[in-house]
Amino acid sequence: MKNSTPFRDLAAAQGLIAVVLFLLMPLAAAFGPGSHPAAGLLHGLGASFTLLMATYTLHAYVGYARGNAKAETALRLRLLLTNVLTLCTIVAGNWLYVYYQAPDGASEWLQLHVPAGHWVLMEYKEFVSLLAFPFGVTASVLLQRQVRSKRPAVEFRYVIGLLLTLVWLSLLIGFVFGLVLARWRTV
Repeated sequence: MKNSTPFRDLAAAQGLIAVVLFLLMPLAAAFGPGSHPAAGLLHGLGASFTLLMATYTLHAYVGYARGNAKAETALRLRLLLTNVLTLCTIVAGNWLYVYYQAPDGASEWLQLHVPAGHWVLMEYKEFVSLLAFPFGVTASVLLQRQVRSKRPAVEFRYVIGLLLTLVWLSLLIGFVFGLVLARWRTV
């Protein structure tokens, strides 16, 4: 029997989680009325593609951690795309947040009926989701700095891996809580 590294199991689990959640997004949009379909559609698609791209980026890290020069180039490009998608998703989310905070919006209903739901579903979700961008930018800066140095340090690779994992976890938490919030019934 061949010895398997834990990276393969992690990659398979992340891929499976991302695909299942990606497939849930259109199903969630299909059920229930959406009061702002354009903003919700942009933000939902942005969140889905950003999570998938972050998963793809984290998988490029495995080759980079092993010292593959081609993987380093792929990681830089994927990380740039992940950061751009994250920023676009944040902008679309802020557009949707205006409707959330409007009078007679979901925020008012949640604060009156389920105050903990508002704090957990929205405030915690937004705080954690916004952390993905600074984590991603920091990983990009460290990656560029390591490329320019004569002797790349192994510690940089570990820190970049940690930051990429935090990006992915932040996006995953935001995606799941956003999915719940999008389908919250305020009847």
